[in-house]
Amino acid sequence: MLEKVITGIAKNELYMGYIFGIMILGGFIREHSALEDVYSLAKKYIKDHRILVIITSLLGGILPIPGRVALSAPLLDAIAPPDKERRSHFGVIDYLSVHHYYWWSPLEKTVVLPMAVMGVSYGTFLGYTIIPLAITLTYTWWYIFTKVPARSVVPNLEYVRDFNWRRALTGWAPLIATVILLLNTGKAGAPFFFPWFLAMSIYYSIVYKDWKWGRWLDGKFAIIATVVLALGGVVGLIKGPVMEYLKAATPEMLIPASLVAMVAAYIMGSSGKYAGMTSVLVSIFGPQYLVWFLCTEYSGYLISPAHKCLMIGQQYFGTPIKKYYVVLSRLCAILIAYAAITTFIL
Repeated sequence: MLEKVITGIAKNELYMGYIFGIMILGGFIREHSALEDVYSLAKKYIKDHRILVIITSLLGGILPIPGRVALSAPLLDAIAPPDKERRSHFGVIDYLSVHHYYWWSPLEKTVVLPMAVMGVSYGTFLGYTIIPLAITLTYTWWYIFTKVPARSVVPNLEYVRDFNWRRALTGWAPLIATVILLLNTGKAGAPFFFPWFLAMSIYYSIVYKDWKWGRWLDGKFAIIATVVLALGGVVGLIKGPVMEYLKAATPEMLIPASLVAMVAAYIMGSSGKYAGMTSVLVSIFGPQYLVWFLCTEYSGYLISPAHKCLMIGQQYFGTPIKKYYVVLSRLCAILIAYAAITTFIL
């Protein structure tokens, strides 16, 4: 048991290399305007800056790589306003924009595992999830265009110069290289995060003649992140007992079993684990309950305190945890209400 705990903690702590690396790269991007040339080109064609914000975050959200929000955060950070209150909205925008992936990506366990259990095609699976996906995307856009004042999402693009290909490639090279690495290694690449981001930071230091990385490393955040990741490694051990309970569920245990799975998803904060629980429940209760299981467990996962994306948004944009929960809880309520109506009433 102790060995499993230590292994779980050590595996999670490898992501500190990712988090530290993104913090340093984000510092270079912000202070040295490393991405400004691409944004200057985008400005010529995208007149509504709110659309630019959405596209920037969505681009990070559709990549089949671990920690998508960590990659999209520095992209948004490069154009976020300096004002603390206005800036805090970007954390919510970033979070909402990168979590539609679990409803549609054929590379995600949340899609692949239920498909395998039900023995259906990808198109058939999308028939189940298209409405939850539409709800998630619509809610994201609705939040940006109606709940957030327009002045809060106008990017800080005043500094942008005319486009230059050489500067653009120089500034974007570490991010492009990181995406290629993650596309090829996925979560298995975690042991390489520390040396990889060290190399990328050295690259930026040579380019911009700036070796003072320490000012971009928040000690308080590092401690919190270390603790949260360690706890994530510990609470992940509940998966075994929870799966045993779910596999032993009987038809009359539909609601209790789904609630246990939802709470477990909330505690563990892992998309892969909630995908496994959903698949087990579908195999027992049938595909007619797929939407109910996906919506309830996705909701638990989305608001989990063990969710790494919450930490990253707080670090980059100073978004209060209360703001996250207010916005995310409404989305979860809508999804669960839709699932309840279509599953138990219609």
